[in-house]
Amino acid sequence: MYFRVIVFIILIYLIFRAIKSMKRVRLERGDSARVNHPRASGEDLIEDPVCRTHIPVSQAYKKEIAGEIYYFCGKECCEKFMLSKNG
Repeated sequence: MYFRVIVFIILIYLIFRAIKSMKRVRLERGDSARVNHPRASGEDLIEDPVCRTHIPVSQAYKKEIAGEIYYFCGKECCEKFMLSKNG
């Protein structure tokens, strides 16, 4: 019984070492399975004053109110903001 357990543990260890060495060889060759995603452009994020969502400036709904520019995630939040300002 103990002999089988010891053989099983040795077998698992050998499989682990084989997988680890195959990964090392692939990394040395540059044949990695990892996907390199391009880095983000670094665009500034703004916070919607209504729902507190952070969105890129280029995708924001922009509205000038009383000489000040506000950025919203969408038209709905802009309308809610306008109603709260007027009400």
